[in-house]
Amino acid sequence: MVLLVAAIEGSRGGEVLTQETELLGVPSFFPGVTMSSMLVIDGSACLARLFAEIFEKRGWNVATCCDHKAAISRLSGRDAYDVVLLSCQVAGTTGLQLLSLIRSFEHRKMTAVIMLTRGDEITDEALAAGADEVLVKPINPNALIWVVEKLVC
Repeated sequence: MVLLVAAIEGSRGGEVLTQETELLGVPSFFPGVTMSSMLVIDGSACLARLFAEIFEKRGWNVATCCDHKAAISRLSGRDAYDVVLLSCQVAGTTGLQLLSLIRSFEHRKMTAVIMLTRGDEITDEALAAGADEVLVKPINPNALIWVVEKLVC
């Protein structure tokens, strides 16, 4: 069990509140903060669901898709996503092609994109195409949470 202690400055000058929380099992560090949203695009429905559950337990709204048609439909739609978790392997296309599509949409240019890959072979390409971070599978859930929160907060 990993515990994280967050210090939150109170509304009265200098008062500091602390909150201990289990890293993978709490809705949010900051009660009252608007829920964040995420789109998980992974060729494996099992992995997409696993990633979704990690963030849903933390209070995120998460949508998943496992093929290029569903991904294109979600990406071209108007639903707002703070983060896109994008696998390098998606049925019918590649993660790099989807990454280029994401960056081509005006309403997705500032969306954080984390590319998930099986090896270091496409890291440079993914970063050059606009990925904010690249993580190599198998993904450590705590590292994934840290990267997502770093990009969103």
